[in-house]
Amino acid sequence: MIWHYFPIGMRFPVNDFSDASRRDCWRIALSAIYASDPKGTFLYEACETFDPLSQSPVYTCIICYYGIVQSREAGKTMHSLDGLMTRLCLCNPLVQANYLEGFGPYPVLAEINSDGTLIANENGAAFLPVGQIEPMRPSDGWKLLLAPDSMKGVCSAERLTRALGIAAVDRGFRVRRMPVADGGEGTVCALVAGTDGRCETISCSDLNGTRVSMSVGIIPGPTAVIEVADAIGFSRKNEQTPPIERRTSFGVGQMILKTMDLGYRKIWIGLGGSLTADLGLGALAALGMRFYDTNSESVAPCPETLSEIVRIDREELDPRLTQTEITLLYDVSAPLLGENGALRVFGPQKGATEKQIAQWETEFERLSAMLGGDPAVKGSGAAGGLGFGLASIGGILTSGADKILDRVGLSFAMRDADFVITGEGSFDAQSIRFRKAPVAVMEMLLSNDRPGCLFVGKTGAVPDDLLRGYPKLRGIITCPIGDEPYEETIMRAFDRDVLPMIGKDVANSSD
Repeated sequence: MIWHYFPIGMRFPVNDFSDASRRDCWRIALSAIYASDPKGTFLYEACETFDPLSQSPVYTCIICYYGIVQSREAGKTMHSLDGLMTRLCLCNPLVQANYLEGFGPYPVLAEINSDGTLIANENGAAFLPVGQIEPMRPSDGWKLLLAPDSMKGVCSAERLTRALGIAAVDRGFRVRRMPVADGGEGTVCALVAGTDGRCETISCSDLNGTRVSMSVGIIPGPTAVIEVADAIGFSRKNEQTPPIERRTSFGVGQMILKTMDLGYRKIWIGLGGSLTADLGLGALAALGMRFYDTNSESVAPCPETLSEIVRIDREELDPRLTQTEITLLYDVSAPLLGENGALRVFGPQKGATEKQIAQWETEFERLSAMLGGDPAVKGSGAAGGLGFGLASIGGILTSGADKILDRVGLSFAMRDADFVITGEGSFDAQSIRFRKAPVAVMEMLLSNDRPGCLFVGKTGAVPDDLLRGYPKLRGIITCPIGDEPYEETIMRAFDRDVLPMIGKDVANSSD
């Protein structure tokens, strides 16, 4: 036989070096070993040392695989803090877990044979625990908080937290699922789930002018919550969707009217995820505002007709708006105009050409002066200028992430967690620049002194200096989600990347 050693040392603090202490250390190690189900393993006597970091005596257990095949299999599940080592990192008595380049001539205490039974050598019997060893669940009692946003257009936050939660519970974690949003896709679901709210159904026009059913979230207050994305977002795009120059936010205005018809006078509107760029004039038209050209002919507002508008009439605005408190939840803090504004940053993503962007920017500047308001206000550029348009009739712009996270009590939930997982579909420098929901969660990690990680579908270029402001972030895990079923992909990523990251964090902690 060709021997190939793969020793792994595990160090445990002890009060003394008695046989009882040694048995306690081995009980922990064996529980983890059995949970990883290795075969053909030798257990070695440990050296007794003093650890200067923990200021305590330590007992080191050494396990060793033999044979090329066994060692390779061991490496797949146990090296680099996977498998056994992660389980040990989540066990409180551990000081550290090390892969050893070499080890001393320690006596063999026992062997785990091919059927998984423990055969103790005579000189090791006194140091090994007696009785049945129960496999260690990797994280009994450890509490995970799952607080991701949706993977836009692919996987909802609810579905993502469910898949991560199943993987975590199967591995012994205590899990709290709390999908979050920032005013974009998933806002209604996050607020309804986080406040024990409910949903009602209304009928409005979507991005294509088709009459469809849409959900209104009802949360304590009572407050109604609607999503712009539900009417004019990515999920409504199909072969019949008009080009951007003819798209309108008219359906959003209809949603507001229908919500007021239900009797609600507090309305939260999630602005994120739109595919329009009409300054919100379509929504204002549905609410009763009228637009006229030089011949006093009525103009149906959309990007290609903006230049025709020379007069705005507010007289027919629905009078209920004056008694309705409208809160506008922006997902991006972009202003209306300029290099960081609605058109120049997000226009290309929605299909606008450079020529169109330049033309519409001029019209936005002219028409915003007619509507009244400050185009430099944060969030006024959200949803292709819809934030500005609705603010011009009394809507209050506010950070969707801050409002939603506060309303669902995320900070309180975080204080009771040991590790936090947040994320979204695509994370890049814009996510930080415009302070998307995961970034707001990352900020809360520091204020609540909790470690966490990002779980994302893909990442763009994120300069290291941007991430230095989030010292509690342990890393970014990329999980590309393609075809169904998503759950299998997500659960594999949890095993491959999340579990080792948590274990490494615990191993490196000073607690």
